[in-house]
Amino acid sequence: MSRSENAPALTDARGMGGVIAQDGFDYQLWDGLARLPTWLANPAFEQMIFEGLEDLEARFFAPHAPRERLLERFQAKAGALAPADVRTVLQTFSEFETAFPNAARVQTLVTPRLPSTVSWLARDPDRVRKARPFYAPFADVMAASDAELRNQLTKTYGYPLGVFVAESVEVSERNLPDRDAAVMLFGVELDRTYPSLDAPLRRVAEAFEALSALARRSIGAPLGRAILRQTIEDALGRPLPLPQSFPLYIRSDRNEAKERSLEIDASAFCGRDGAFPSKAEWNEHFLAPLDRTARWLRSQAVSRIALSGSYRLTAAMALGWSFRAAIGFELEIPTRDGVWATDDRPSPDMRQPWRISEPMALHGDQLIVSVGILRDPAADLEQTAGIPSQLALVLYLEEPIPSAKSAQAAASAIKRIVDSAVARLRPRGIRLYFAGPAALAVALGHRWNAMAPTQLHEFVNSERSYVPTALI
Repeated sequence: MSRSENAPALTDARGMGGVIAQDGFDYQLWDGLARLPTWLANPAFEQMIFEGLEDLEARFFAPHAPRERLLERFQAKAGALAPADVRTVLQTFSEFETAFPNAARVQTLVTPRLPSTVSWLARDPDRVRKARPFYAPFADVMAASDAELRNQLTKTYGYPLGVFVAESVEVSERNLPDRDAAVMLFGVELDRTYPSLDAPLRRVAEAFEALSALARRSIGAPLGRAILRQTIEDALGRPLPLPQSFPLYIRSDRNEAKERSLEIDASAFCGRDGAFPSKAEWNEHFLAPLDRTARWLRSQAVSRIALSGSYRLTAAMALGWSFRAAIGFELEIPTRDGVWATDDRPSPDMRQPWRISEPMALHGDQLIVSVGILRDPAADLEQTAGIPSQLALVLYLEEPIPSAKSAQAAASAIKRIVDSAVARLRPRGIRLYFAGPAALAVALGHRWNAMAPTQLHEFVNSERSYVPTALI
């Protein structure tokens, strides 16, 4: 497919402008290096490029995005701008969005000082954005501020440019008159992002110089996370204090976004008001992003994941299954009593007093599996799902799961017993009803390999019934 006549391209006058005329390159370079410490602390950051389609762009893995990646784009203007110049920059941002919808998460104008008549562009949107987490429970309060900001921008720039700026553009005033100021800002950002680093000022300046030289050698070419991190660490003479396990945050409808973690948005799947999405929605908007994340992590040679956030039993099981042991992952599962690691193996003599009831036959062509810890879901199945008790494989444990080892022992026992029933009855699928801690559901999903398609369920207290959710 040929590109639109007006779509930005690397070889047109706009794309070549920064390569041909290097005036102002120091300013955009210094601004980019000041942003690098924060980007490296973001596990989704992949690459940056100077003088691509924009002065500076950074690329991030984004499992929910149409292209599985998002850009952050920056146009840095070192000289004095007139109001018309500001409008021109905003218009170029809009043209990029029109040509390549949803490719950029945000586009930012960076300049030492805005014209006085539009100085509020750097102040008002930033004020609204910073206050958003505090007012998150008050949707009407934030809506009023958002509407006023949108109206102000539309009055200044018209429609639709004003609306686009309100939703997708940031303006940053950053004064970097010389190299010394740039080195100081780089050091401040290093210290703010990594408080325990405690690097000598001389080493910070050496890291800045090493990165500057690397960037100048690589104009128009991508700079990957690994070479950027190595360049900083070699100059500092010490590693950046980054987490050993990849941080994966599961956001529910009661969570805010979490910095320094890759986020999976599960807000639509937490059963608010007892309502759960359809199987198709679970697949498209939860399981598919998890699968994309698993494939990306494997491509990055990441094998250990630290989970955080909150999630229901279905999401927990799906998390474990998406990052299961059989495809090379180990998980750190948060609990009230600390982290449960999936490679914290139990001793061979650990025994748990499971009460097991074997099914006489399949329910249609499905194996019904009921797993309960302290609460037995089998008692509800006949009444809520029309499943006779003699057609269910029932596993019940009348004691809590107190540790990672106990969770691994339980997951292994459940998997072994279900495997035996599958081998005996040959079902086309499994219907799983689970009542127990979410941490155990993650551990069970992590071991749920080479199984028949498994339909998961959630119990809706208000209706005293089970509803089907995701299919794994």
